[in-house]
Amino acid sequence: MRRASLRSLPVFLLVSTAGALLLATACAGPDQGSDADERAAPGDSASAPEAAAAAPAQAPADSVIAWATEIRDGIRSLPGQVGADPEGARQRAVELYVTRQERIEQAAGPGTGSPADLAESVHEAEARFHELMQLLGESPPPDSAAVGSAVEALDGRLADVAALAGDDNETAEAP
Repeated sequence: MRRASLRSLPVFLLVSTAGALLLATACAGPDQGSDADERAAPGDSASAPEAAAAAPAQAPADSVIAWATEIRDGIRSLPGQVGADPEGARQRAVELYVTRQERIEQAAGPGTGSPADLAESVHEAEARFHELMQLLGESPPPDSAAVGSAVEALDGRLADVAALAGDDNETAEAP
């Protein structure tokens, strides 16, 4: 029987841990996570027992808006950061994608029952996010102007997502 080298153990553990983290994040519902409980309002209907028996629950529009706002705030510094710390900029973008954009997709993206214009905006934001992450992964690192353009494109799509999520919330509450 062949024995594995101990030198490969740290790599295996890193890959296994990262894979488990990504899987857990991807499988987490839109209302799960460290910030979700802080944003939930007392008496929120999503926490009521009858809500669990209803059709698949969508995240409240204010959650989608908050996640979009957090991404927009988080990406603003990337053009300035990429020159001094390109790996840090890339990691920040990936973190925002995994912890916020994925939740937006699960809550309001295509196939969630969201209005078509909101779902399409979420899909477009997803595409712009992938472009940003691909750019930040280039070697040599991109210049700040290129990152700034990608950030601007993503920011515009996320602004649309937040506005449409707010519009959808107002429409749903109208008599």
